[in-house]
Amino acid sequence: MKKSTAARTIVSVAGCLLACALWVRCSPSSTGVLTSSNGGNGGAGNGATGGQGGDHNTSNGSGGLSVIITLPPLGGAGGASTTAEIVPASVDVNCGIQTKDPTPQPVDLLLVLDRSGSMSNDIATDSACSGGGRGRDAGLCTTKWSTMTTSLDQVLAASPAGVQWGLKFFTSPKGQTCTVNAGADVPVGAGTAAQIQAQIAGTSPANSTPTTAAINAAVTYFSTVNDGLAHYILLATDGQPNCDPGTSGTVSATSVANTVAAITAAATAGVKTYVIGIGPSAGNLDNFAAAGGTGNYYPATSPDALTAALSSIVVAVASCVFTMPAAPPDPSNLGVYLDKVNKVPLDPSDGYSLSADNLTVTFNGSYCDGLKNGTYQVVQVFFGCPGEPPPSDIK
Repeated sequence: MKKSTAARTIVSVAGCLLACALWVRCSPSSTGVLTSSNGGNGGAGNGATGGQGGDHNTSNGSGGLSVIITLPPLGGAGGASTTAEIVPASVDVNCGIQTKDPTPQPVDLLLVLDRSGSMSNDIATDSACSGGGRGRDAGLCTTKWSTMTTSLDQVLAASPAGVQWGLKFFTSPKGQTCTVNAGADVPVGAGTAAQIQAQIAGTSPANSTPTTAAINAAVTYFSTVNDGLAHYILLATDGQPNCDPGTSGTVSATSVANTVAAITAAATAGVKTYVIGIGPSAGNLDNFAAAGGTGNYYPATSPDALTAALSSIVVAVASCVFTMPAAPPDPSNLGVYLDKVNKVPLDPSDGYSLSADNLTVTFNGSYCDGLKNGTYQVVQVFFGCPGEPPPSDIK
């Protein structure tokens, strides 16, 4: 018994679909396009003689292939030829993705810490904490060294993971009056808080203040750290420099000028210097901060002031560069948001800019300031699809 024309057509289409799945070209029956995307639905004809057949779509992930098979009209005129064709989908697999909390790019912060003998004095008065005066009542005498230890413990505990700390003493432990060794006592890196705390606990103040040599050694050390990150020096000192080569051990205009020159050279090499003056005898260190490209120094004559100064510097160095897990399929169709409701414009002065490889977003101007001072807490990006721009917010 012969099969009906409709039955033969359906069998032919089924065979065509199978053949298309095997990446071959299908011949006579009906016309279809093989593509693929996730979750397509198969349609059926309406069943009426001479009516239009439905579409059949199968999907297998955005950006792959789609299967679109159109069934022939049942009972329609015969003789029509059909081909099936494989075409690539036009939508990138990454479009429509919302990326929460892109990773902030880390920075390297080297604490260059003065351990001169005067760091044993009281932070408020600079008087000795032994022998006489306030030293007779230990409860009234808080040394600069112990204050630095306590404040640093608090700041390290709260420091964001993106700030990679390191430590360099001056003078170097077990050295002579003006000794500054090469390298770092704790190399900059992730998770170094315990090492830094152990190093500080294992030494005590002694010797002079060879600040110029310390800055030069810090810059030389950073020249060996090839991690591609921004490098910063945090100079914490309780007085003016001395011990410069070719000068006496006392503070002089020459030793101060040499330190300014060393900090200026560091800034020229791309290493900015932040400055904390610990105690009332540190003097005005604005010339150091200005040379380092960081404006003014932070005076700290109390434990709270020192903690606040350290915390402010951590905020200041925190990165405004965020790394995305993948490049957007269409860089011109990218949505960047702060706290979900603030869509940031593409603007290298006051907005965001995109790296040449389209993998990092850098916040500029007021948006960077807002991230650093805590105005904004959450960074998110949205990869727009073709013809579908990102929304004005992502609440």
